[in-house]
Amino acid sequence: MKYIRYPNEEEWKNIFNSSPFVGFSFSSSSFYNNNLNAIDIFDSPIINSYGLLLIQRFRSLVESYILLTYYYQLGIPDETEKRNNNEIFKDFEPHHFGNKEKFDYYSDVFYFKVFSCWEVVGHILNIQYNLKIKQIEFKKVVRQLKGKDDDMFLKLSEIISNFEFINANTYRNHITHNYSPNMPGLVRRIDENGVVIEYVQEYFSSSVVYENIKSVLELLKRSIEVIKN
Repeated sequence: MKYIRYPNEEEWKNIFNSSPFVGFSFSSSSFYNNNLNAIDIFDSPIINSYGLLLIQRFRSLVESYILLTYYYQLGIPDETEKRNNNEIFKDFEPHHFGNKEKFDYYSDVFYFKVFSCWEVVGHILNIQYNLKIKQIEFKKVVRQLKGKDDDMFLKLSEIISNFEFINANTYRNHITHNYSPNMPGLVRRIDENGVVIEYVQEYFSSSVVYENIKSVLELLKRSIEVIKN
């Protein structure tokens, strides 16, 4: 493998200063300070701990966003319009493969981290509303809010039913469990009738992934704002 350059300090700052993170902030105490009468005093330290964990994961999210944006901006000419799988990389020069490799790596990290952030939000809600859910999944937690806090339920339901959220979740699942959509190739699976099916995996171009990442970031920010007190 050849050495691939990383952003210098000025490039790093420029990407951050034009990112969706500017002006957005929260602390570990954002999720209980104004609601002490509604939350058991023994729950506050636990919520604070999850708040610290959310900060840690959010910082990793920021880092992955800066790096994937850097490599995206260096250029990845993989647009798929009017192309078949054999032509996706036809405009690539040697350095474009390095850009794509790093973009794919940090976008994978981004998707893992963004859903990790949502799971932490789920833990906070589980404590705030005493839901007693043993295995936390953000979508499951949101559904359990119905009847307990219908306003919160409706606001968060808008997020998990959002088209970009669904796409991101599908993309993350493919990265983890199936053939990654950032590489063209053949896939084999067995359908419910036991029939073996082979097909060409749909390829997601870098621009499609990048646009989804920006949309998903806004959804995560909205989720955090909704549960802040």
